[in-house]
Amino acid sequence: MATTQPTARLLVLALAACNGGDAPADSATESGTTGGEAPTSTTGADTEQPTTTGVDGFGPEQEFVLRLNDDPVPALKLSLDKAEAAELFGDTAKEIKLLDIESGTLLKNTLDTIKGACGTGWKADSEDPKHDCSGTDFKGPDNTWKTSAEYSLIRILTMTPANAKVEGTSIAGMQGLADGLGIGGGFSQILAETLGIQRTEEFITTPELVVALQRNLLATHPHIGGDGKSLPLYLDDALQDLTTLATKLGPMGGHPGIVDPSFPITSECLTPEFAMNIEAESNLRLLDGIDLSKGKDYMSTVVDVTGPTFGEPLEFDFNDPVKFSIVGVADEPRVDLRFAISEHADFINSCAGDDACKQNLPENHDLVQATWPGSAWAIDPWLLESVIVAGGREKYKNRIFDKCYEVLFSCNLGAHIYVGPDPPGWALFDVFLNLGNPPKDQYVWELINEVAQIALHTPPAGDIAEGSADVAFTLRDIDIGVTGPQIAESVRPYLQEQAPKIADLLLGDYWKNNGPVDFYYRRGGDGLPYLFYVAAEDLPPNAEYKHPNPGFFTCPEVQPSCKASATSLAGAGDDIREKLRLEAGETVLYVQDDAGTLYRTRFIVPEGDAKEITVRVAAFE
Repeated sequence: MATTQPTARLLVLALAACNGGDAPADSATESGTTGGEAPTSTTGADTEQPTTTGVDGFGPEQEFVLRLNDDPVPALKLSLDKAEAAELFGDTAKEIKLLDIESGTLLKNTLDTIKGACGTGWKADSEDPKHDCSGTDFKGPDNTWKTSAEYSLIRILTMTPANAKVEGTSIAGMQGLADGLGIGGGFSQILAETLGIQRTEEFITTPELVVALQRNLLATHPHIGGDGKSLPLYLDDALQDLTTLATKLGPMGGHPGIVDPSFPITSECLTPEFAMNIEAESNLRLLDGIDLSKGKDYMSTVVDVTGPTFGEPLEFDFNDPVKFSIVGVADEPRVDLRFAISEHADFINSCAGDDACKQNLPENHDLVQATWPGSAWAIDPWLLESVIVAGGREKYKNRIFDKCYEVLFSCNLGAHIYVGPDPPGWALFDVFLNLGNPPKDQYVWELINEVAQIALHTPPAGDIAEGSADVAFTLRDIDIGVTGPQIAESVRPYLQEQAPKIADLLLGDYWKNNGPVDFYYRRGGDGLPYLFYVAAEDLPPNAEYKHPNPGFFTCPEVQPSCKASATSLAGAGDDIREKLRLEAGETVLYVQDDAGTLYRTRFIVPEGDAKEITVRVAAFE
């Protein structure tokens, strides 16, 4: 029994396979008749009186008419709303990529929204960032935002030389020394000069964090992969208003995920006016054939001469605005999501005080894993500490700095700070008598990561235990970074590249209603009619090809010496199947079916372009 298909798919199949002209009988077979003597040519009815009652060991003949279905196949034209597109494509929508959304803009918008969640007072040249998160849903242990991990992360993201809080870190002594003695204009000024940034600039700005998140968080997620610079958007995502992304971007394969899957992602990517307009040329042709053991039957086959690939049941041109268009995409699609990132269970110490630590870099992965297994470069890359250190390196990997901050007009009594040059980014703090217990030699980004970790776990209203500072931000109305018109145009090359796949997904099962014919009648590549013996390529996928002796023969022994057909015939446009060109008049040929039973066939072909021929079939008894 045939599997029931969705209504939209039935419509596509019916339109794509329709040749016009005569349709097959409801039973998909035409009955033959028996009796009669001499063969006579027929051009009308499908059945005639047979010519023999059985001679030479063959039984009575049955007569059938084979026609060429030459009527042009009309173009398939569909205009689908969201529900109809979902019904037509079904589960295959998960396999059809619409476009790759550039992730940088979405990440930038996400980070900027997070940074601004507690106000913009941190942008001032003041030691007080004036954070006020009362308009957020942040909740810490005391049920207020002031003890929340989310607020702590905002403190890190908005930390500048002007508002830096370094209590409890290895550089805290230098702050006390610089501010107490007024060295170099104070600690904030020294910090800004050492890093080469403005006093009001974040230690790690958004562009560097975007790169770090792309490499560490996105590229390592199984659904994204690559370099993390693009987010794949599939047809099912668009048709379901991006709700599918909660699962696709959630925890997967050991990765903790990019979003919190418990929060429903929503977006009106497609408006109620959405319509997908498609026009495709059908390559399906309905052929008359013979099942030797039963009679006439029919099969559909693909006749694809368009290229660049061949064998697709439908021919799309998604680059042609007449043949494909999308309307009703939101002008500026936006999304609500809950961005999540986890921290490491333990504090990540800097690799410091040893020149060997100059090799503690991500490109030396095996060495780092073996020598410094607790390094930020050795832990899972999607963890917060690894993202922070990666963003810091992205910003300061080429930093070189050399300045002496004098005390009493003497450098020897003050502090000499070096960053680089061998290698760039490597910081050395030479302070008189090591006053203030200055930091050990280390990379700038390791020092920033230390400061960030302390800040993460020591919000002003109470400490957060190590391993308990995983954060999740509910973000609403985030611009995804691509406009509706851009989406409507950007999908064209993606869909065109997948045209064979889409055709196969929609109509790749056209063979389901094919009859088990042994041979069929069709035109070749040169436009002339040929008789084709069925080949394995004509069968449903994975079906066993059982014909023991394919081909047409002039002798009942059906031996190679009397084979009349060949797989290669000039002009036929096929090098796989056994076939032959029938001459006008009567031709007697012997064939075997898939059970090995022998049959005699008499073909009666009219003069000229034989659009209709008669065949009389008798089984060997």
